[in-house]
Amino acid sequence: MYKRITSIDEGGVILNTKDFKYTIFDNEKGYLFRNQAYYYKGFKRENKLSDIVTDFNDLGRLLVLAEHTYADTNMIAYYKNKKYYPAGIKEISEMIKLCERNTKDFLKRMMDLGIIAKAIINTNEQIEVQYYLNPLYFISSKYLSPGLYMLFRKQLDKVLPAWVIQKFNECINAAKKG
Repeated sequence: MYKRITSIDEGGVILNTKDFKYTIFDNEKGYLFRNQAYYYKGFKRENKLSDIVTDFNDLGRLLVLAEHTYADTNMIAYYKNKKYYPAGIKEISEMIKLCERNTKDFLKRMMDLGIIAKAIINTNEQIEVQYYLNPLYFISSKYLSPGLYMLFRKQLDKVLPAWVIQKFNECINAAKKG
């Protein structure tokens, strides 16, 4: 199998492109396990969650919520009748094993810390509340979407290169015009 890696500088200019051959089984590395599986990733060095959240119970709850993010969205979701749905207070309280009142308090703490964001979506005359995890701490995709960027813009602008912020702003402005 082949993989192409492209190096891009801070200005968005392509520096070089390399093609690599890789195998599903390597005698030293082992087996390429669950290559196409859905996943989430946490980060160890920069933006460590444990630097922000000091309560171990809250850290555990966040890990459980990260396990419930839907595909490539970072949205906290639940599975029912062979479909995924945005998790509300009731579903989140079941996931993290708290009563609904304590779940609301937990979500408020995490929103105040910028770890969780609440999005209110108006579709088909129906208002839906969705909760998302900050991609600085957990991400369930290889890409940061414009929507997720907008939810956590304040925190992400501190770490993203200027050209990426500019590209996101162009995407957002184009969406507003269209």
